[in-house]
Amino acid sequence: MSGSIYAASIDNIRYIKFLGTVRYSHCGGLENHIDQMFSGASEIEAIVIDLEDADILDSTALGLLARVAIEYRKLADQRPVIFLKKSELYNIIKRVCFDQVFELVFDDPKVAPAEMTELVDGNQNEQQTLKRVVEAHRYLAKINKENEKLYTDITSAMS
Repeated sequence: MSGSIYAASIDNIRYIKFLGTVRYSHCGGLENHIDQMFSGASEIEAIVIDLEDADILDSTALGLLARVAIEYRKLADQRPVIFLKKSELYNIIKRVCFDQVFELVFDDPKVAPAEMTELVDGNQNEQQTLKRVVEAHRYLAKINKENEKLYTDITSAMS
């Protein structure tokens, strides 16, 4: 199944929903959304990530989620919430130590997709895409020492 990413802002709560298999090619719109979210233009009371209908997130998508956690901690000293099911994706989330930077919840997030807007990838060239991939992996490396060991070599090789 192809992937997509949706977003909404309701009462100063930011919602991001992933559907299907989300790969680096889907992440340009998400990166732009994250830039806007943390530009300081509006207040954020909470961030909710809905992975209930996601099958797979590649490392670039995971890295952008790591960025959300890191940026939000700087802004509000809080952890974003991830809604997900116990599945292979849950195992991946645990392997990249997201349980240390997100609140993991195994329940329905109660956000209707009709309230959300799809984040589409703008026309970006190969160099911009590579930069996004490298930066996403750098955010994964910032989560903890274990991730730093895993992702530092990857980012160095891609840079």
